[in-house]
Amino acid sequence: MATCARCGNALESAVRGRPRRYCSRACQAKAYRARTAGEPTIDPTAPGADVDPATAGETDPPHLTVERIVRAGIAIADAEGLDALSMRAVASRLDAGTMSLYRHVTSRHELVALMVEAALTEAPPAQPPPRDWREGLERAAHRDWELYRRHPWILPNVMMSTRLRPSPGIAADNEYTFTSLDGLDLEPGEAFRYVFMVTAYTQGVAVTLVDEIENERRSGPASARRRTVADPSWDALYATGAYPRLTRAMRAAGEPWDLDALFRWGLAGVLDGIAASLARREG
Repeated sequence: MATCARCGNALESAVRGRPRRYCSRACQAKAYRARTAGEPTIDPTAPGADVDPATAGETDPPHLTVERIVRAGIAIADAEGLDALSMRAVASRLDAGTMSLYRHVTSRHELVALMVEAALTEAPPAQPPPRDWREGLERAAHRDWELYRRHPWILPNVMMSTRLRPSPGIAADNEYTFTSLDGLDLEPGEAFRYVFMVTAYTQGVAVTLVDEIENERRSGPASARRRTVADPSWDALYATGAYPRLTRAMRAAGEPWDLDALFRWGLAGVLDGIAASLARREG
């Protein structure tokens, strides 16, 4: 007869599904705490252990680590979007049992948080330190822009919120950005408003970038290119002559739009605005 892997009590046979390893949730929780604390646990495969052999498959695969789970989660989110991320999908990619993941990561919510941390530490703040505030804020904006390009799921699902989950990676990223304003003798509220201005601009333009990337993922490169090319059905509207300014502007924008060039141009304008604000402040 099979016995509980924690307390050794006899186990009732499962009516359906996978064979049981524990006699109660309490024993399951104790076993989890023991594993995380490094305490020895009953080895179901040890000679003489009165455990159903079918439960032996529930032990952790030797290749399973938090880092590998996180990397697998990022690969799924990058390729298929965050909606496709599940513990089952990650387990399948790693050729492991779904329940074995919970011995390393407690939930999908925690997994997403770990994925954000890993993504943010892929590209540490640029060195050496920036020459002045403008170069520092410009670097920060471009760092975020490239982050959203590599991992488009981060922007709409994680970063665009006023209630971000506490994150050492996000905190370190923002701390580095704020150092760009050292030496300007700004009040903390002023520094926040300047950084917020740059961050909001970057995220606003990145929404279009992410939409293009997601559309390409769903429909293919040709469809994505069509998204940034003027829809021919607009020509009939332009031909009425009722919207001459809009017509000239949209046709001058080029097809498809060069989002990187538009981002750089707009960022320069934002930084020019901050420079003018600082000049007025000094005056």
